[in-house]
Amino acid sequence: MIPRKAEPRERILTTATTLFYQKGIRNVGVDEIVAKSNVAKTTLYHHFASKDELITEVMRRRSEQWQQWLFQALEQHHGSPKERLIAIFNVLGQWLVIHEFHGCPFSTAAAQLGDIQHPAYEFCVEPRQILFAHISHLAQEADLCNPESFVQQMMLLIGGAIFTVNMEGTSALTTVEYARQAAIALLSVHEQPELN
Repeated sequence: MIPRKAEPRERILTTATTLFYQKGIRNVGVDEIVAKSNVAKTTLYHHFASKDELITEVMRRRSEQWQQWLFQALEQHHGSPKERLIAIFNVLGQWLVIHEFHGCPFSTAAAQLGDIQHPAYEFCVEPRQILFAHISHLAQEADLCNPESFVQQMMLLIGGAIFTVNMEGTSALTTVEYARQAAIALLSVHEQPELN
């Protein structure tokens, strides 16, 4: 429930965020958002010139909030760069069990938009770019062989875990544990050989 005391713009954004995630961006109309936000349609259009502008702001804010959450969660894990690379799967497990997981909101939104020119699209891919950059930084710090290949393979493990949980309904923590074990094996393959 959205508190009636919340500002109209905030109520609209909160409602749209929930509905877009639960039902899909293209399945939610302005009238439903207006009704569930307890605002007039003119109020919605006062704050957002169009549904596309609302979608863009929802995804921009969602990306920003996710990034804040991600880095706060990652800060809880210390150790060597290699240990922090593996700890990413602990954080992934936390994310997948927060609330009701209906799939990655960013990849889902990108697929529903179906248009890389849509202004919201950049915020759909931004979280992946942020995570890619973080893993790349740690891979460089860990002095891995072929860090570019390692990063791409890690991203596939992460994406595969998210997809498996979403499509197969398997336990998030079990799936992430399998991905974590695969990452440990992957890391050993990319470690620099010690010089004798």
